[in-house]
Amino acid sequence: MYAYDKNPGPTSTSVTSNSKPLELFERFFPEEAWALAVEETNCYANTVCGTTPKSRPWKDTNIIEMKAFVGMLICFGVLKLPRIEMYWSSKYEEIVTPGISNIMPVRRFEQLFRCFHLANNANQIPYGQPGHDKRFKVRSLLDITVPRFVVHKECTVDEAMIPFKGRLGMKQYMKDKPTKCGIKVFVLADAHNGYVKNIQVYTGKNVENDGNKIGLCTIVVLDLLDDIDSAGLQIYTYKYYTSPVLFQHLYEKKQINACRTCRPNRKGFPSQIITKPTVSNRGQCNHRSNGPLLACSWVDKRALYLISTVHVAQVPYRSTVLRTEKYGSRIERQCPPCVIDYQKFMGGVDRGDQLESYYNMGRRTKNWWRRVVFYFFEVCILNVFVLEGYVQPELHANKGRKKRDILSFRLELAHELISGFCSREKAGRSRSEESAQLRRLNNTLPHWPQVTQKKGNCVVCLEKRRRKRLPTVGHRHETKFMCKSCDAYLCITSECNCFFRITILRFTLLFDLT
Repeated sequence: MYAYDKNPGPTSTSVTSNSKPLELFERFFPEEAWALAVEETNCYANTVCGTTPKSRPWKDTNIIEMKAFVGMLICFGVLKLPRIEMYWSSKYEEIVTPGISNIMPVRRFEQLFRCFHLANNANQIPYGQPGHDKRFKVRSLLDITVPRFVVHKECTVDEAMIPFKGRLGMKQYMKDKPTKCGIKVFVLADAHNGYVKNIQVYTGKNVENDGNKIGLCTIVVLDLLDDIDSAGLQIYTYKYYTSPVLFQHLYEKKQINACRTCRPNRKGFPSQIITKPTVSNRGQCNHRSNGPLLACSWVDKRALYLISTVHVAQVPYRSTVLRTEKYGSRIERQCPPCVIDYQKFMGGVDRGDQLESYYNMGRRTKNWWRRVVFYFFEVCILNVFVLEGYVQPELHANKGRKKRDILSFRLELAHELISGFCSREKAGRSRSEESAQLRRLNNTLPHWPQVTQKKGNCVVCLEKRRRKRLPTVGHRHETKFMCKSCDAYLCITSECNCFFRITILRFTLLFDLT
């Protein structure tokens, strides 16, 4: 068995105990990923928004707004509502969320959600032509978000499902999964904390690898471990990915140890240890070895078969497990160490799925690749949460309400992503360019009344009658007083002092006084 000489934890020395969640998050989703999302979103939105009279024109987004958009999606995962527009609803005060509605208008959020892109559609090779990539929509994201973390020596390879029920050629149905219909993803995760080291989106069958005919299970495991310094790792896999040929290849060429349950009808599995379970032979162990490869069978209520390059044969086995008998009595039964280690380290991917499922940010959508993007964000959040546990162990070691959990971490990350962003415009009509240049409104000259020889109509009184839709003919207020700065006639009487109201109180008129 090969030794593993690495210490689990972050690889970067710049990550310290003072690092904030957003700083750690950008280790996995860096600034170039934000810039790519902004560029491709603007590119796509400019082609679809404003093309019809009813569609709203597009205003280019930026990195700050894109971060706020993702932060809002994280908040939506914490506070679930059936429809997005309900977060802005003013009809039902019981469910309104002012904190969300104050960030941006609902129409702007819907625009961002509909136009969010990570790839240029014009660069996609059509289906059926050489070089066509089914994962083109998320390929740039797969290439950018490369985790940088040293995992424990015990890792898990298993499947995960991204829920999706739309029309899609690579959609899978797995009746034994909690999420039965969706996009299958192969995951390499840390068996201790659920940290996701590598993922691969399954797009269909591929039986060619280096010119040799091999099974899908071998291709998946080799691809997940391809670009990783994996010497000395111990991989615990599902029985679908287990075969003597794969384990021999991992041990000899990759220096990787592996352990997993195996089907007895696998090619190369020794038939001498296949046992029919009975009541009398419970706890019976048999094994065969071929160099570093160990094949083992253990009889409990059912026969369990395993293949391992992690363990060696021991006669007798010193490890035991407790089992309950018919009348409630507890007895110890002999058990191989490979069975105990398998039960202990096989749940890495399931642990990560459990943490991701609590406050998932995914929303219902017709585009499959958006579901994949949501899953990648969830993976990044999970990895950052695990990373924070290493750089700030005292925060995660607290007890009770002070202990850091995934909910408080998500809320803090969302708060830092939004960081006080607000794209709402101020209420009221905005000033035109001409009115902005008026010296009266800019208060650059003093306002003094001036007596003229001719009389003129007071512009304030005239506008009042127009707004109230009253007749103006025969009801005009003539005056000799004029504001020299505004160049407009204004009343100065004991009953009506329009000069004071306009110049001193600085009421803004909605018409041009010049």
